[in-house]
Amino acid sequence: MTDIKLKNYPDSWDEYFAGIKPRLSNRKEGFQKIFDFLSDRKNPVILETGTYREENNYEGDGCSTLLFDMFVDYHGGSVLSVDIDPTACKLARDNTTFTEVIESDSVEWLGTLQGKVDLLYLDSYNIQDWNNDWAPAAHHLKELFAAKNCIKEGTLIVVDDNLKKPNGIRLGKGRLIYELMESLGIEPYFDAYQVGWIWQEPV
Repeated sequence: MTDIKLKNYPDSWDEYFAGIKPRLSNRKEGFQKIFDFLSDRKNPVILETGTYREENNYEGDGCSTLLFDMFVDYHGGSVLSVDIDPTACKLARDNTTFTEVIESDSVEWLGTLQGKVDLLYLDSYNIQDWNNDWAPAAHHLKELFAAKNCIKEGTLIVVDDNLKKPNGIRLGKGRLIYELMESLGIEPYFDAYQVGWIWQEPV
């Protein structure tokens, strides 16, 4: 656990998250899985694309940057958050303590990184039309390939903003990554509005 603490914090991460979880709407299940996974790792390295962009909007955006920053406060670890929008980057810097915020194109920046991460959280491209998801889905697939030098056996890879129609058709940011993982025989670790996979090196 880190030493820096703000006043009026709950005594534990579990207590803090229990207070926030009801506000996370259709992301509740995914974030619970994410933080259960991270809790089993010592000083986890968290890397996210797309940063905090609207104050206190847990219901709409999920505020993953704030959640990751608070998790690291209680458990230790580090957070990297990249976004191309300077306004969002400033907001994220002003509202976090343990997160390094990078203003950059995510694909270009990810391609420069070395070192391994425990969580790769992809959420940088705002989806406007669920029936025309090609651009965001392709962007997040590019991010995944760009981050290849950061992914290790056991890295949890999560993509936000996904839907599955009753007929089984998938829509959203993770559609192409889902197809890639399926072709590699990697089953989802969880499959909801957020979809996560634990990376396995191909044999």
